[in-house]
Amino acid sequence: MKVFILLVVVGVALSKPTDQESVRIRISQKGLDFGEDVANYMIDLVQKQALSKLKLPKVASGSFEVTNMRFGGLNLGKPEISIVPGTGIKWRNPKAQIRIHGDWAIQTLWWNYGSLTLDANLDVTAVAGIKAVGGKLSTNSAQCGVHFNSFNLNLHNAFFTWIASLMEGSITPEIRNAVCKELNKLLDTTLNGVIKGLPHEIAVSNIFDVEIEADSNPEFKAKHFDVSARVKADSQNSDTTFPFTPEPIVDSAEPSGMACLLISDYTLNTASYLALSAGKVKESVPNAQIPPTNPILNTAFFKTTIPAFYKAYPDAAIVYSVKNTRYPKVEFDNDLVIADMPVEITISVGTTTVATVATDLTVKGTVSQANNVISGSITSATHTSSLISSQVDGITVDTLQAALDEVLDKTVVPEVNKVFKNGITLPTDKYFTLNSGLLQSKDDFLKICADITLTDFTLAELKKVAENLIG
Repeated sequence: MKVFILLVVVGVALSKPTDQESVRIRISQKGLDFGEDVANYMIDLVQKQALSKLKLPKVASGSFEVTNMRFGGLNLGKPEISIVPGTGIKWRNPKAQIRIHGDWAIQTLWWNYGSLTLDANLDVTAVAGIKAVGGKLSTNSAQCGVHFNSFNLNLHNAFFTWIASLMEGSITPEIRNAVCKELNKLLDTTLNGVIKGLPHEIAVSNIFDVEIEADSNPEFKAKHFDVSARVKADSQNSDTTFPFTPEPIVDSAEPSGMACLLISDYTLNTASYLALSAGKVKESVPNAQIPPTNPILNTAFFKTTIPAFYKAYPDAAIVYSVKNTRYPKVEFDNDLVIADMPVEITISVGTTTVATVATDLTVKGTVSQANNVISGSITSATHTSSLISSQVDGITVDTLQAALDEVLDKTVVPEVNKVFKNGITLPTDKYFTLNSGLLQSKDDFLKICADITLTDFTLAELKKVAENLIG
């Protein structure tokens, strides 16, 4: 159970929408079925070495006692993992097999001694609740049960076999208590220690940190459950107050595949706000796409449309400088991703600024998914402009439009398209790979539903967790 919940946390019910949530992970029953395979992998690593770690106390009742009980065999089998609506996750090993060796003593006219072997088939059930505490997920044991499907006690002494039935009623509670004690310890202490140690702040170079904070308690439904979190970029030296908040993620559809990842455009915009604030995006012309020989880079281009410009600077070279005046704002919409960025275009001749134009650039595109990379392509780019200042009569947005179109189409737009095509790699790529699945751009969030494959790194980490469990 620890392993599966750990996977849910990492890669960090329909949660009630809040003004905090910006990422939601939705786990389906198919995802829980995959969790069963992962847990079975862990069990194979643990159970053989765990025999010497599990202890059973001495049992004494009236004229008989059982001492030195120790596990000689343990086969938990593949677990069953399911959702308990409104409570949490249920873990069940319906056919767990144990063998216990020990010593017995019975007093008749004198004390008689011998050894025993117990073979039992158990149905072990545990339920764990999950809550958000101080921005982190926390588990707690909600229920534990051990039912004996079979109980075969061999005293290796035919004469005293009649006391076996007396011993059963005393031994089974001790086994039940020992098993539940270990499960409760796992859920209440060990697992929470692992969760506490998970990274909740990830540095991105020296630009910003990505902070992950549990937003609300998961709410468990019949066929799925969601884990909600506020995921945002933040300054590395101080807390940033953003001039925007997440829009509610509204989606009640059952997940296709093992899991769905719903990402609000808020998360992307916090990174854009910090990394690409005003003045961080700068381009100038001439450049590789527009060489000095291009007609728009000489005042002769405007000889007929803006005669005063040509008259003031005849046959002079022109430089166009472009910089953003606000961070690029990303918005997910139905089947679209929209990037909006206001820029300022300065038109200069020599050291003289002839005109300054404010332009609002809007780029629309589509998105696609390949493994853990979300990318896309531009389908349209539009802009609206207004004149801020001019040193020459006759300069208007209309007379500059042709030049502005070419400058934007060959400076900022290619850079935006490059970002679209390169895409973003989800921070889960270290832990698992998303197989091909459903990708939808919704109103203010992106929805990705897919099956997953664990990476070699995750398998190695799971092995370490198993070793720590039995250490």
